[in-house]
Amino acid sequence: MFLWSASLRNRFTIAVCVLAVASGCAMQRFLRVEERQIDARLRFFLGGGGNSLVLTHGKQAFLIDVKFAGASKSLRHRVETELERSVRRAMVTHSHFDHAGGLDEFRNLGPVLIHPNARQRLEADGVRAQWIDVEGPLELQLEDEVVRVWHPGTGHTDGDLVAYLVHRKLLVTGDLVSADMEPVIDVEAGGDVLAWAGTLKGLLELDFVTALPGHGPPIGRDTLVRLHEYLTLLEREVSVAQQQGLSEDDVVAKVSLVETPALEPVPFAANREKTIRLMDRALRARRSTKE
Repeated sequence: MFLWSASLRNRFTIAVCVLAVASGCAMQRFLRVEERQIDARLRFFLGGGGNSLVLTHGKQAFLIDVKFAGASKSLRHRVETELERSVRRAMVTHSHFDHAGGLDEFRNLGPVLIHPNARQRLEADGVRAQWIDVEGPLELQLEDEVVRVWHPGTGHTDGDLVAYLVHRKLLVTGDLVSADMEPVIDVEAGGDVLAWAGTLKGLLELDFVTALPGHGPPIGRDTLVRLHEYLTLLEREVSVAQQQGLSEDDVVAKVSLVETPALEPVPFAANREKTIRLMDRALRARRSTKE
């Protein structure tokens, strides 16, 4: 049985309402669910919180990320009633509501793959499931489909999982990558802007063609390459500015990143200035531990 604490639900509801008022267009894109059928066995459900993947095998379905609230109900209805499949296994890319908030809608769900850090955060808020802790690697054989699941490193949080559908050369990244959006670094959940580039570098060593990000449409390798280059350049420019003895505010004013394309800000979560400030603080913290 899955339980969300009342305070947790209330905090999330308030955050959604604030976001809806402040940024109607962004919220509409966030909430709207778009189904994309890739073939007879594979579907993407974009939006309604985080993106979801449904892979059917026999009379069952493997689900990656369960969305939240009404979107979770819709997703369950689509899979169980219209596709006539039972969701018996799931994976949660990380602990945020928009990806994990609908677990209680899937009452007959069996094992849920999750990173231990993400599990601890969900359990602290009253979520219960048949957890299977995964750090890596774990391999699922679903008929002729091979799905590899592991923790590629820290970035968005310290509890991110990715999945790789081997024969399809398809990578599911969760919020380690979003389509052309500013990276969201959840420091309270162990996110680390300094570590993120290394995590992406590891993912780019995989032989994947397409990736399903945490939000937005499917992407190619080029999106991960651009994000890796952006974070690498950001670290270099902030480091150079700090060597000139500049304060955090002065670093923000000086670092231009003119060589990188503009990324779409995420309301209340991420923008270019916030990313620069986080990099500045992370580099100062790393330097202080070495002294």
